[in-house]
Amino acid sequence: MEAKLFGSRVSPFVEKVARALQLKRVPFTLVAPKSPRDFKRWNPQTRKMPAVEIGGQRLFDSTLILRRLDQLVPEPPFLDRDPAVAARQRFLEDWSDEALYWYSMALRWSDANVDATTTQVVGSIPAPAALRPLLRVVVRRQIRGQALGQGLARLPMETLVDELGRRFDELLVWLGDRPYFFADRPSVADLALFGQLNALQSGPTPQAERLVAERPRLADYFLRVDAATAERRPEAERPAARGADLGAARGA
Repeated sequence: MEAKLFGSRVSPFVEKVARALQLKRVPFTLVAPKSPRDFKRWNPQTRKMPAVEIGGQRLFDSTLILRRLDQLVPEPPFLDRDPAVAARQRFLEDWSDEALYWYSMALRWSDANVDATTTQVVGSIPAPAALRPLLRVVVRRQIRGQALGQGLARLPMETLVDELGRRFDELLVWLGDRPYFFADRPSVADLALFGQLNALQSGPTPQAERLVAERPRLADYFLRVDAATAERRPEAERPAARGADLGAARGA
């Protein structure tokens, strides 16, 4: 079984699905957008990333994609066998997608970070050079408008960063001594949270990177999920190890 993943991995939701496919060891091809019109063409229902083509079916919405992928490829499962644990995992997935996402959006599109975020997003779209200035204007106006409309982006930066730090501390309480949330192997909760943490540490939001670095348990958790969901290539394709080389919405 192979898949096509439509979108840019700048998006935390595309990254969430990419990591899910890699955890299930389903080979996939990433199809990057060439213009904003591609979102409507790939996903006329919501006009957002990601969309996936798998098993002859076009799927949209990261949560629905993971649910269907778990049916098609049951191992390893995305939810714990215990219904009580699975309910908590689904709840954290939804919280990451619908609440933590807006903290990320507020930081990314704040006055301090809007230029760097615009550069990152526009750079992820392989548009002709002549169209890039216009694309910068469109992306900045439309996506920043979403963040401002939600409300968190209107908070003072100091307040926003403080609140995000509080959310991180609460996550660590829930994580406890487990390697992953509520279980000993990755679930939809970890895939969703990884997508958001990855976006928050991708460059334009140094405030979030500092918050993670100040919490070693959270930083270790992120690296643990990264290793568990990394692309697994055949042995013959892997580069020789180098001792010092340890390299590391919706539509944006």
